[in-house]
Amino acid sequence: MLEQNVKVEKIESLQEKLQDIKNQEGIIGYILRGPKTAAIDIKDPTKIIEYASLSSAAFEVSNDIAKNMETGEVYDLVVETENTKVLCMIVKNHRVSVFMEKSVKHNLVCNDLKIS
Repeated sequence: MLEQNVKVEKIESLQEKLQDIKNQEGIIGYILRGPKTAAIDIKDPTKIIEYASLSSAAFEVSNDIAKNMETGEVYDLVVETENTKVLCMIVKNHRVSVFMEKSVKHNLVCNDLKIS
């Protein structure tokens, strides 16, 4: 029971960190996907499907490449498009995608989301 409570606290801490990050300048939003649930918070709700597709494709492609090249599991990934970029991470068995303008320093966002 104690282990379950610690896991819940860490995921709640991750959600709090994502809310703080979302309020930073240049952050478009995020997707947090766990084994059974998902949370999506995107500033422009008309783009949820596009961002969800990008997030899913990024995780799938990175896993395929890692598998084919036998490099091991991918934990962090950044995909840049013409105007935006997405930071994709695995944090405590949850897939996290943070969408941002290209000017945002994604390494700082990545460091903010690390949970020990």
